[in-house]
Amino acid sequence: MLKKLSSLQLTLIIVCSVDSIRNLPAAATMGRDLFFYFLLAFLFFLLPCAVITSWFTQQSDEGIYGWVKLSLGKGFGFVAIWLQFMQNLFIFPTFLAFIAGLFLYCFDGSLAQNNHLIFLITNSLIWGLTWINRRGFSLSSFLTICCSFVGLIIPFILILAIGIEWLIINPHTLTTLTSNTENSWAALTAIILSFCGIEIAAIHAKESKANALPRAIGFSTFIIFFTMLFGALTLALIIPSQQLSFITGIPDLFQIFFSQIKLDKIALIIDMMVFIGCVGCANNWLISPIKGLTFAFKKEGNAVHTDNVNNQLLVIQASIISIISILFLFFPSVNMSYWLMIVLATQMYLVMYVLMFLSAICLALQQQKTNKWWVITLGLLGIGGSLIAFSVSFYPPTNLATSQLNYCLLLLLSLVIIAMITLASYTILNQKFFKLASQV
Repeated sequence: MLKKLSSLQLTLIIVCSVDSIRNLPAAATMGRDLFFYFLLAFLFFLLPCAVITSWFTQQSDEGIYGWVKLSLGKGFGFVAIWLQFMQNLFIFPTFLAFIAGLFLYCFDGSLAQNNHLIFLITNSLIWGLTWINRRGFSLSSFLTICCSFVGLIIPFILILAIGIEWLIINPHTLTTLTSNTENSWAALTAIILSFCGIEIAAIHAKESKANALPRAIGFSTFIIFFTMLFGALTLALIIPSQQLSFITGIPDLFQIFFSQIKLDKIALIIDMMVFIGCVGCANNWLISPIKGLTFAFKKEGNAVHTDNVNNQLLVIQASIISIISILFLFFPSVNMSYWLMIVLATQMYLVMYVLMFLSAICLALQQQKTNKWWVITLGLLGIGGSLIAFSVSFYPPTNLATSQLNYCLLLLLSLVIIAMITLASYTILNQKFFKLASQV
């Protein structure tokens, strides 16, 4: 019999899945206003999301699909899991671009802004990770665990230590930190994205000890909040917001700090560690949405051979990500294409969360329990926060060379195309793909 996961193990899994170094530069662009917007995102998004997720794990072990299906029906359940899958397709090129930028920065900082090199390395990584996941779960899991510890936990602790050391050496920087109101709403989008993903813990519901998962969600919520807040603050203190690059912000931080203490070569070692950690995190997110999508069809009685479907969807996913990554060649600036994909991924994720919060409210009303009012209150807060975040995502950062009209039109066109794909996908997958896959 397999040993059940403890609260500590689950906390590490959740933190390693959600906490992301790559989101720090975008969040740091708001300067002194960091504290206000992080608190806003915590109260109106992270806290409702964590509590509702914890509550849902006691109602069902089917993940986001099952949670939404409980009160809104299987159609909306599919839309929810499909949006999670689709956002992964858009966020993955940005994740891989960040990894590619780290790798190139180790050789020459200017190479990290080369669109063609970013495109080539991004595609090499996605197909390499796809091959690893097709080889089996044990190899994929081993890669994730090793990479996450070496390249995520240690560098994150180091970033926080750099912030403390910087304040000791340069205490005046905290008082001279300026507000950047022009970027504040855009940076809120990055903060919200940083807090997305706690619901992924539901896949471990059957493998965990009694009450371990709710406790782990509670612990990880505060760990994620404080590490992201003070990590972004460290960047804001050391690098002016006008000079922050979404791709090279983290290696720039290490280079500036270690240059001041005459230990330049250590920065290169840390960059490589972050590179390794990000590869592990990317690998962790590669298969999870696919498993959720396959699970949704199995629950509805479809004839699904899980291994065949997972392998075929992995190839389809990698192919779509390769196509989306062409945006790096389409736009002259890496920052522009990077931000566009982040916003589209965030918007899709927010719609999924609205469905989750709405389902929680409806289920609480149906159950007629005495504790339903806190579920309803947090659900309404979550819906409000998600809708506000969705609205402000149409404001581009000032460091992007584009007009707001063109930016909004591009986002709206992309969302219309995504909506059309979503409406067509359920019928196509249900009637053709999964029935064929079972015969392979």
